[in-house]
Amino acid sequence: MSNFKDVDELEAFYRRYALAGGFSIRKSTQCVENNVVRLKYFVCTKEGSRTVKEVNTITEDFKGKKQRRNGSQRTNCDAQIRLTLTDKGKNRVKYFGEEHNHPFVDEDDIHFLTAARELTFTQKKMLDDLANINISPIKAFNIMRTMYGGFNKVGATKSDCKNYKRNINLYIGDYDAEMAVQRLMAKKDYCPNFSSDYFTSPDGALKGSFWVDERAKKNFYVFGDVVSLDATYRHNKYNLVFILFTGIDNHNLNVTLGAALLGSETAESYILLLKYFKRAFGYEPSVVVTDQDLTMKRAIEDFFPNSRHRLHVAYYG
Repeated sequence: MSNFKDVDELEAFYRRYALAGGFSIRKSTQCVENNVVRLKYFVCTKEGSRTVKEVNTITEDFKGKKQRRNGSQRTNCDAQIRLTLTDKGKNRVKYFGEEHNHPFVDEDDIHFLTAARELTFTQKKMLDDLANINISPIKAFNIMRTMYGGFNKVGATKSDCKNYKRNINLYIGDYDAEMAVQRLMAKKDYCPNFSSDYFTSPDGALKGSFWVDERAKKNFYVFGDVVSLDATYRHNKYNLVFILFTGIDNHNLNVTLGAALLGSETAESYILLLKYFKRAFGYEPSVVVTDQDLTMKRAIEDFFPNSRHRLHVAYYG
């Protein structure tokens, strides 16, 4: 029997062997002494049998839980490989059972096996980049399928792409706002002339943030005499209002002067927002154009006393 450097090397070898043969493997029993693995089994995924619990729906104890009717894929297959640690400290294969009691997967379907499905770093990066422009994992998989030239060339399935995105969302969890703030604040270190501020509630929840880059500042210094401040509806799942500061250049085109997120449209929130705006640019604009929001009007009167406040005029041509 062959010797292997460690358990991981044997596992990698047996997985390659299984993939070439058309079946999958999984880890099984092991014996550990003094944190050293002395015995390790790798078996076919169809080894053993699943215990099925009978449910009597007539008795009063039945609570109406729905049971998934997935049939067991295990067939008590005896194919396995056993690795032992010898007295000389070498990992040696002591037993190799190669007989299976089930048919193998066809060559055209091997890419559906678990061992053959794995997203590479490049594919994960592609899923992240496409998610940033609101492309779903399913559409991202279809893009990769076209680029690679077929389903079997991708090395993963649609479910793998969806599960990866789900795991990323679960990993982020309740820290997504904190991660967004940290990213904005970190941009000050490597983005020239980038400004960002935020404020939180007493319990630490994000209530508002403001950011502006170097291009927006250049736009403001040239076209910042009149600034339009427009707040969107709460369309996002975070229940935040997106606010965009906009100006008009000499070609009568919109230019972005800054952006912000607010958790509540109160006068105090708008005053903090205007405070961050003035801190970033150094002075207030000559004219501020807004919609008919009384809280916004009050904030402008209190913090931008030298600016003239005007309202948007809706025109339907």
